[in-house]
Amino acid sequence: MKTIFILFLLSFSIYAQDSSISLRGNEIKLGMTMEQVWDNLKSGLNVVEDDDGNFYISDKYDAPVGIIIFKDEKVVKILKDWGTSFTSNVGQVFRTLWKIFKQYDKELDAIKILPIETYSPKGDKTSLQFFITENHFIDVTIQHSVTIYEIIMEKEG
Repeated sequence: MKTIFILFLLSFSIYAQDSSISLRGNEIKLGMTMEQVWDNLKSGLNVVEDDDGNFYISDKYDAPVGIIIFKDEKVVKILKDWGTSFTSNVGQVFRTLWKIFKQYDKELDAIKILPIETYSPKGDKTSLQFFITENHFIDVTIQHSVTIYEIIMEKEG
């Protein structure tokens, strides 16, 4: 009986991490309504709502915190901004990735890494995506700066 209970708790905790992200102490979950997100956000954060109803969140110093994407007034995608650097400091990028993956070390058996390169008139953009699960991944983008996002989104289908 204890084994079944432990397995239940373990599967519940993995599911919870697969559907929510903490943005500066504000736990945001996929499927939350706009009203629930507003009620959950603490003071000290700036929130800008675009024409599509998505939230762009920054701190009191205007440093990016994250983006919440809504569809039919429910959260379908959460992007946590782990920082942007205008210098390509490999050590800093490695340290940030280490912090992110350390949170999930018990669930990480293998990570799928996907290299992506896109071209536009403004130049090429290179990124690596580290998939923790099929709907939860880390995106490291390098163009004129290095940007690291932790992204969780509704599963398609």
